[in-house]
Amino acid sequence: MKKLPISLIIDDPAPRVFVYYEHASSRILPDGRPLVNEVPNQFLLDFCDVIEKWGMKGKFSVVPMPGGRGDIVKGIPGFPQNEIEEWLEIARTRVAPRFSICPEILTHAAAVDLATGNMLDVNEKVWAQSQTRETLTPYLARALALHREAHLPATGFTSPWDFGITVEKDYIAAIADSFDQELGKKDSWYFLHCLGGQSNIRPWVAMNDGEKRVVSIPATTGDHFWQTMNTTDASPEYISRIADELLSADGASGEIIDTMNRGCWPILITHWQSLFSNGLGTGLKVLSEVGRRIEIHLSHRVEWLSFEEIMQLVLENPGAYPPPALS
Repeated sequence: MKKLPISLIIDDPAPRVFVYYEHASSRILPDGRPLVNEVPNQFLLDFCDVIEKWGMKGKFSVVPMPGGRGDIVKGIPGFPQNEIEEWLEIARTRVAPRFSICPEILTHAAAVDLATGNMLDVNEKVWAQSQTRETLTPYLARALALHREAHLPATGFTSPWDFGITVEKDYIAAIADSFDQELGKKDSWYFLHCLGGQSNIRPWVAMNDGEKRVVSIPATTGDHFWQTMNTTDASPEYISRIADELLSADGASGEIIDTMNRGCWPILITHWQSLFSNGLGTGLKVLSEVGRRIEIHLSHRVEWLSFEEIMQLVLENPGAYPPPALS
């Protein structure tokens, strides 16, 4: 393709449950405000308005058992089932056409004992460090099964925190095995690595055994939206200033430009909590401003792609996308 792929990572969404609240190190923000504990469905609708307006594409997580409080199929205690179903229907009809839907493993909180359904006393990140291909595969398959039962078209995996990084070879193989066993898919992708500041970073083929293939798609920028959680400033000046960190108003500078100049694909990252901004939605307004600036200044240089589209692009010529020499 002539234009450079650009994509947007959205981590941590789930129906109604504010997943970040479930694992935050503190439920009091630095400015003394309490962290909110749920996200209304209207916020997902507002997000859809933004991505549709600016033609954005990327990856969108749906945590299958958010915070271990229930699941997206049987229900989440504390929230009416019709609200869960409404959220999922919005995800199916308005998010999925533009963003590749994926599980962020199972809970993004404590790991689950699959045999009993009980929560373990260790989070998924720590639990994964001692796992193997054989033990990871059914865990990942359970996440895919919940997505399938919720009629969400999973095509890859997002790692909560850096889930699986110490056993990455087994993790990759388990991704391939779980997709093959649960959904009959031979190709899949995963998001684990954040490689902002490095040079010549593109997605790569992490596994190709002649039958199953897995593509690693890294983030190449930082989450500049995160800071909006820690302030009540939602002024146009503040929004513009945060947007400048990714792309200046004149399109001449910012991390997106720096990333492209280093020979990387601009794969932006943010989190549901970063856009929600503790109920103010400031981060989402920043995202819309960044989308506007990209449309004005970079539409001749970049093209929005979903993660599934990136995976397909890479697999059209897998030899051209080897693992990078990471610094």
